[in-house]
Amino acid sequence: MLPFEDRYSAQRRLLEVGPEGQRRLEQSQVVLAEHADIDIERDYLARAGVSEVLLDAQASPPVFPWVEQFEFAASLAVARGAWCALSRLRGVLSLDIR
Repeated sequence: MLPFEDRYSAQRRLLEVGPEGQRRLEQSQVVLAEHADIDIERDYLARAGVSEVLLDAQASPPVFPWVEQFEFAASLAVARGAWCALSRLRGVLSLDIR
């Protein structure tokens, strides 16, 4: 890593994120519903810079629409966790990208 870069310098270069978006991620509090792949989702959110992740045991878990596309449980778990995290990040950044 170069001396003028930090962990999130590449993210800040993205038009969808930028410096303001990264600030929002770092200041955000995300509430998750419990589901099988929540550990993967939490990891992705932490790596993106989300500062606080809370768990709501009463919330409905997200519905991953591509379950049938995966043959193996491990790849399904990673895909579902990443998709859930990406959905949360889009919400924090106010993005409607499909």
